[in-house]
Amino acid sequence: MELPPESPPVAGMLVNDFVVPAEVAPAILLDLAARDVVELDEVQPGRTICRVRKASDEPLSPYEQRVLDSLREKEIDGIVPTEALTTGPEARSKSWHRDLGKEIVGESKAGGLTFDRWPNFFVGVLSTFLAVHVLFVALALKEETPENVAPLVFGVLAVAGVFIAVAAYTSARMARSLAQLPTDAGRAAAARVEGLERHLRDDKPLADLPPAAVRLRGRHFAYAAAFGAAPLAVELLPMGIEDDRRAWSRFGGRWRRVRVRYPRFWPVAWGMHPAFAVVAALLWGALAGTIIRGLAALADLARPANASVDGWQWFERGCLLAMIPFALLVAWAIVVLIRALPDLFTKRTITGEVVRDRQFEKWTSDNDRKTYRRFMAVDDGTGDRVVAFRLRRSRLWGGHSQGDTVTVEHTPLLGHVRSITRQTGSALDPAAS
Repeated sequence: MELPPESPPVAGMLVNDFVVPAEVAPAILLDLAARDVVELDEVQPGRTICRVRKASDEPLSPYEQRVLDSLREKEIDGIVPTEALTTGPEARSKSWHRDLGKEIVGESKAGGLTFDRWPNFFVGVLSTFLAVHVLFVALALKEETPENVAPLVFGVLAVAGVFIAVAAYTSARMARSLAQLPTDAGRAAAARVEGLERHLRDDKPLADLPPAAVRLRGRHFAYAAAFGAAPLAVELLPMGIEDDRRAWSRFGGRWRRVRVRYPRFWPVAWGMHPAFAVVAALLWGALAGTIIRGLAALADLARPANASVDGWQWFERGCLLAMIPFALLVAWAIVVLIRALPDLFTKRTITGEVVRDRQFEKWTSDNDRKTYRRFMAVDDGTGDRVVAFRLRRSRLWGGHSQGDTVTVEHTPLLGHVRSITRQTGSALDPAAS
């Protein structure tokens, strides 16, 4: 039961084959709660809020300060729902967790417990070996006679290509790895921590306790989370990648859960400039109408004398069936016109918080030239469902980020964004905008 001198995240790394475990961020938060830096309260079954104290005399490590700063970025009057503890989109979340892991590893190395499993000099030796191998292959081909080069070149290049790809990938992975190996002191610390881990894993009720149980269990609960022995508490502290379609908004001065939709097929022509939408609808509608008229004329032709009755009936049915996609295109054009024509003369302005800022790769994208659909979801506090704006012009992409308060001027039916203005007021007070 005696707590080790190592912090929960470092202890978790020592018993996880000297690799930073995935549960470290929730474990750090639980440890902060056990030390009264923050407070975790269960307001209803399965729902916990985090109260952030204004100030604390408790000395904090860099990774603890990182977690606390993340809380303070989200708090309203010192309160953050634990469901809002996500660390951002995938790229940002991965970067945040990697920096967190570096700080934990840095403390372990500074304490003389571990050292890098793949030191920089080892990666350098491997890269040098790779370069020498490529040089030897080139020299070997140079020494061969012209008659022998042709049969050898494909085999040599194939083997060299596979080797280069595998070696380059391996060296890159090793260069980024945070995995550690123990020193003598680290082995002794790991043996000591493993005793506490076994004791906490044998305490079966820990697995079903919510985060607020840290009030009764103290720092032992934080160690249990780092060891993977408190899965429910870790699950209820989702300090990972944000959900694209579920977001928390602070706009209006209180936390609210909103659902975000990214229109793809409906509303039609979403985000398109009204003038361009009118032109596109007229062109496609006219083309589809012309093809429908041509197919109808074919279906109305008199049956040739050399054609059987059954065969001609199938031909007429085929013409009618071929009209269906073009009829749908005409319907699309009519709907676009109905929505686009009023948008030529009207506009609407909303002010709210950017709750999601996303880009999704288009299905037409390729490896040489990737293209994306860019969306921005703004919650103005009027409902719990937000339809994201599609930003079709690159000049609109910059100047704002998730969490900012912005004023968006857009058309009401097509949702075409004309301008985005970042507000200096807080998202917590709509009157400030």
